[in-house]
Amino acid sequence: MIKNILFDLDGTLANTALDLANALNAVRLSCELPELPIDIIRPTVSLGANAMIKLGFGFEEGHPEFEETRRKFLHLYSKNIAQETHLYEGMEEVLKKFERTKKTWGIVTNKSSWLTIPLLKALSLDKRAACIVCGDTVEHNKPHPAPIIHACKLIKSDPA
Repeated sequence: MIKNILFDLDGTLANTALDLANALNAVRLSCELPELPIDIIRPTVSLGANAMIKLGFGFEEGHPEFEETRRKFLHLYSKNIAQETHLYEGMEEVLKKFERTKKTWGIVTNKSSWLTIPLLKALSLDKRAACIVCGDTVEHNKPHPAPIIHACKLIKSDPA
């Protein structure tokens, strides 16, 4: 019987694709590049900011313009973090059922806390999740097991 569940955030619990795409396209437009269609951007959103910059500009980490472009992208995203973002259809009911049946749920994401917490507040999830483990909470990001193990400790669950 399931007692606890941990969700990823982007692309699993919440559809963040449009806000991320809008931020990427805003930076592209500022560089006089055309917008990319959402269908091109969507598969990359759960891979993080570095992957988004690579998709949008062809820059790898270490490219002279990479860090500044990434900074602009994240700044624009942070200012409009929940304009279009919403829980996937049916997820609110899933979370409510977990809460009604006294099952514990939490969030484990590679997104940094300075972006995760405002997003979860905007979605009214920040007080509901039993734990929130962000990309800067522990030393390693997923797929390393450290974030999941840390989340299990926070919710007092055996990760085995």
